[in-house]
Amino acid sequence: MTTVTQEARALGATGDIEVTERAIVVEGLDEPPRYFLQHGFGYQCHDRAKPHHPRQHGRAPIGWEAENGPSAA
Repeated sequence: MTTVTQEARALGATGDIEVTERAIVVEGLDEPPRYFLQHGFGYQCHDRAKPHHPRQHGRAPIGWEAENGPSAA
């Protein structure tokens, strides 16, 4: 069992724990324990039930407009 898996299980993770080239992917952990893993390992930690969209920032769509219309970044 890897250190990541041991730590995730100790925090209450259920189901498969996967380490990809992008992130640790877990099931059954709320944000605080995922943040603990993320900061402890210096690697993103995602909830399998809330996958991040490929080539976008997390689950937020890229290019959405502000209330007042588009603005320069």
